[in-house]
Amino acid sequence: MRSGERSRRAVTAALLVMLSVGSAIGVSGCAPQEPAPGSTPSPTLSAPLGTAPVLPTNEEALAIVEELVPAAIAAEVRAGTTGDFAELETLAGPDYVTEARTGAENMAAESLHITGQIHVDSFAVQSVSVDHGLVVIRTYGCYDISSTQLVDVTGTNVRGSEVPVRVPVVFRVQTDPLDFKLMETSPWPSSTSC
Repeated sequence: MRSGERSRRAVTAALLVMLSVGSAIGVSGCAPQEPAPGSTPSPTLSAPLGTAPVLPTNEEALAIVEELVPAAIAAEVRAGTTGDFAELETLAGPDYVTEARTGAENMAAESLHITGQIHVDSFAVQSVSVDHGLVVIRTYGCYDISSTQLVDVTGTNVRGSEVPVRVPVVFRVQTDPLDFKLMETSPWPSSTSC
């Protein structure tokens, strides 16, 4: 199993713990707050052959993540509901999409669905780097499920009252090869950050 899959599963498990009372399913989708309209600064990603790509500033990196991550998560939720993952494929890497598809299948198999919105907020840049010629942005962020319910087939909310409503994560966004895509979410072991 690749490290990205392990990390994605760890976040999936963390969200599941947040949403349910012991159901053994994966949940990857949430309905985030829609990003505010406006343009996001885009650094120049193409560079002449043999030269390193131009790195975005921390401000540019933060703007990229603040627009991309909520959009990708909203697309993931829609895909989980409709079964159409085409939009998510334009916003996320292939491993992320595969894990999202598995999570949606597991939710459907358990006859569970999420109502309300999960917000993603409190972004802070962890690092901006180049890895194998690709720009990689890592940011801290928080999932907020305070306005959601995990609903079973009878319409009953099965999310336990002891489930935390905010979970800290690290998002990895990178060029693929020219557009930024969400590649991974992984747990951030900090209870005070959210």
